[in-house]
Amino acid sequence: MKICIVIPTYRRNVQIVRLLSQLAKLREAYKGQAEYTVFVTDSDQANPACEIIKSLCDRYILNKGTGFDDNLFHYYQDHAGYFDFVFSCSDDDLFACGPVNALDLLEVAARQDRAAVHFNHFEYKTDSAECTEMQYTLSPAAYHLPDLSNNPEKLRERFLWGPPRHVGLLYKSSHIAGLLDKLPAFRGTLHLYAVPFMCALESGEASFFDYPLNYFSAEVEKDGAWESTANVFHGLLQYLIASKQLLSPQGFEIAHTGFMHAYLGQAAWLRNIISAPLPTEAEVLACIEQA
Repeated sequence: MKICIVIPTYRRNVQIVRLLSQLAKLREAYKGQAEYTVFVTDSDQANPACEIIKSLCDRYILNKGTGFDDNLFHYYQDHAGYFDFVFSCSDDDLFACGPVNALDLLEVAARQDRAAVHFNHFEYKTDSAECTEMQYTLSPAAYHLPDLSNNPEKLRERFLWGPPRHVGLLYKSSHIAGLLDKLPAFRGTLHLYAVPFMCALESGEASFFDYPLNYFSAEVEKDGAWESTANVFHGLLQYLIASKQLLSPQGFEIAHTGFMHAYLGQAAWLRNIISAPLPTEAEVLACIEQA
């Protein structure tokens, strides 16, 4: 069984070197039967740290497009088919430090042979940028909903209501292959990574692994996908509109309700942290209706 860990990156060289160094130690200690490969796909066409990164991964790829979505889209299109499973990891995240090797847990999840598996996760914040040894504080586990593991409908409702973060997502490569012609509609949404999970929820082929496999960076810096909160807003609107073609009417109604509540509606938290001009709720609803 071949599992690829793919890390999309853009100008977070300190963080990705830290993650790749951790992965090297995990691979050295791993004694299981899966064959792991680490790919990095980079949106910085002139990354000064590219040679260092190359030395720490199995393959370093320059993004053929632009931005976070294309980092993954072109990997899915060109490389995912060479593996049985793909696990994507953000460049500023880490694997949880615990008594069990994270790669053993990934193997266990892959052997469920599901289209998509989502692991629980912790959030972390670094205590000081000046420490020679990284020190951080961890939140409790992100999800405290036992039904996510044993109730497929609750799992479906939770993650159609709002997409999962880009953390702890394991996909079957054949599932990705079946969606390649659908993914272009989600380029520019900043959430293309979530489409295979959304589709697996609809088909009943998704599962939740209630173990915090990763530490998700909760630093407040506005970089990466969050460099522009207005772009996040418009990306989520585009994502919702594109999902209309992939979801059942009932599934789309769940997504529509959740997105309006959390992101797009007049009282949504995302809208209320953005100072740039945005379409009104009525304009958003009209846009969705016309799609």
